[in-house]
Amino acid sequence: MTLDKQLARTLAGNRMLAPGDAVLVGVSGGPDSVALLHLLLELAPSLRLKLEVAHVEHGIRGPESRDDAEFVRGIAAGLSLPFHLTRLDLAGPGRRDGGNDAGNMEALAREGRYRFFADVAARRGIGKVAVGHNRDDQVETMIMWLVRGCGPEGLRGMPAVRPLAPGVAGAEKAVLIRPLLEVARDEIHAFLEERGLDHREDRTNRDTRYLRNWIRRTLLPGLRERSDGGLDQRLVRLAGMLRSDHALLERQVAGAYPGVGREGGLDRAAFLALEPELRPWMVRFWLDRGLGTLRGVGFSHVEAVMGVIEGSRPHGKVSLPGSWTVVREYDAVRLVRCAGESPVGDYSYPLPMEGELAIPEASVRVETWRTGGRELPRDGREAAFDLGRLKRGGELQVRNFRPGDRLRPLGMTGHKKVKDLFIERRVPRSRRRCLPLLLSGDEIVWVPGCARSGFATVGSGTREVWRIRVS
Repeated sequence: MTLDKQLARTLAGNRMLAPGDAVLVGVSGGPDSVALLHLLLELAPSLRLKLEVAHVEHGIRGPESRDDAEFVRGIAAGLSLPFHLTRLDLAGPGRRDGGNDAGNMEALAREGRYRFFADVAARRGIGKVAVGHNRDDQVETMIMWLVRGCGPEGLRGMPAVRPLAPGVAGAEKAVLIRPLLEVARDEIHAFLEERGLDHREDRTNRDTRYLRNWIRRTLLPGLRERSDGGLDQRLVRLAGMLRSDHALLERQVAGAYPGVGREGGLDRAAFLALEPELRPWMVRFWLDRGLGTLRGVGFSHVEAVMGVIEGSRPHGKVSLPGSWTVVREYDAVRLVRCAGESPVGDYSYPLPMEGELAIPEASVRVETWRTGGRELPRDGREAAFDLGRLKRGGELQVRNFRPGDRLRPLGMTGHKKVKDLFIERRVPRSRRRCLPLLLSGDEIVWVPGCARSGFATVGSGTREVWRIRVS
């Protein structure tokens, strides 16, 4: 199959392009991106494509990088296409990682490259960004993730189509496309030679300090020698099968999530009712929703979260990249941002007989009102007292928990530690210091959601009821 026919099949099979699309083509100057640009240029009239060219000068190779940029600028000018250039200082003193790790340098370059593509797409109103990854790149990516240690998601390789940058304003709907992903590198070189198209060679592609280059130049040639010549096709077919399986899993997880998710968190009991094989995928789905990305979240993080959720301890936490923490408190599992959190200090407020009191330390509101009815409270966040007896008990106030606090629960003769009540009623640790307790004088008369004392109970002789609700 000729290269242009293979390209047409890939474009149609993945619905990459539609008539009238604006496409930003990432061109490094290497053989893959140069071939991609010319192939899309040949398709442009029939599909009414509007092409633009983007180049990132990484600054790693000094004058050679600048020569690459001028080479691509010349191609764009010769084809009368808009040209966009940015320069990244990955090798200078301003580098964020401060080190010389080749793998980290490669990751920084990739991050900067896609960030620039997203910025240009947002500014120019472009919906598609095309890059020149080929079939060999796909095989190398799969083996690279396998060597680094990955789950099935790493062996899926690169998708032909994916969202470009969901978090970049103006580029939320833009997608990244890889039209050459089913084309072998040798076919691309043959196309360039046949058309007489010049390109640049990046000498860092020979540097085997980079894992991908070591795989390309050392590992893969040996593997191909020991196979029957179909190694690449089998690996690409495996990646496609895994992507199909993953798509099915994603649909299952998305369908099950409404029964498991609770106000941004997870319900432990509902989570444990899932099939064990589905649970890790549910954790990933939930984290992706909460964090906005799974970048930096690896198998070890998912496994640790699973251990906290499935474990016998009622409380636990797992730290995640980006100052996030997964916190389990009994059957509730939450994702919280750690940065800037401060412990709740002591607070105490006089409580009006009627009206509302906002307690910013606890992010709650306390409402009080009088009524003639003796109906029972709606739930544990509401309590009712005999107003006549309540007035004889002293000033009303609400304050938070203090070590040593005790309550004489209704129906009991002795006192009980409030801390023990919290444990029995499974009040999350994060709420114990916040929860407002009701006091009449110096006596605790109600712990919302846990218990109340026998003070000023409503009875047959009650004429007026005083109600309090915490929300």
